[in-house]
Amino acid sequence: MRRKDREVTDPAEITSIMSRCEVLHLAINTGEAPYLLPVSFGMEPDGMTLYLHGAMTGRKYDLLARDNRVGFEMDCTHGLVLDDADHSCTVNYESVMGWGVIEELTGEEEKRHALDRIMAQYHAEAFPYSAAPIPHTRLLRLRVEERTGKRRPKRMGGKSC
Repeated sequence: MRRKDREVTDPAEITSIMSRCEVLHLAINTGEAPYLLPVSFGMEPDGMTLYLHGAMTGRKYDLLARDNRVGFEMDCTHGLVLDDADHSCTVNYESVMGWGVIEELTGEEEKRHALDRIMAQYHAEAFPYSAAPIPHTRLLRLRVEERTGKRRPKRMGGKSC
């Protein structure tokens, strides 16, 4: 990482950043160029296992059947910072990038667990949801093999917008 002063190395801090993100950008290999798509996600408390869901068919599944190695990126806490004194601007952010391997979940219990973790990402309290869509929903587990975190904190002297 070029900007070591912005690198986040503590695994707990990286997981904390992930917990504040709302969208995971998933990159899948097409053989020619990455196929990039935004997805909702959930995760285990250590942030090293992520869960994704989707319809029963689609391009991502066709691509994953050929190569289940993926990259991902998520970012949050954005804020434009303007500094009138030196006529500059920048953006605050926190981000996590990584890669891993995806596998499909097939068992009813593991699918329910994955949906519970996805719901927990977006709703802090337990939320009762209908089990009716589970048989019609594909659930994936992304086992994170590597991840890095980066943060650009609020700069003093500027004003956030």
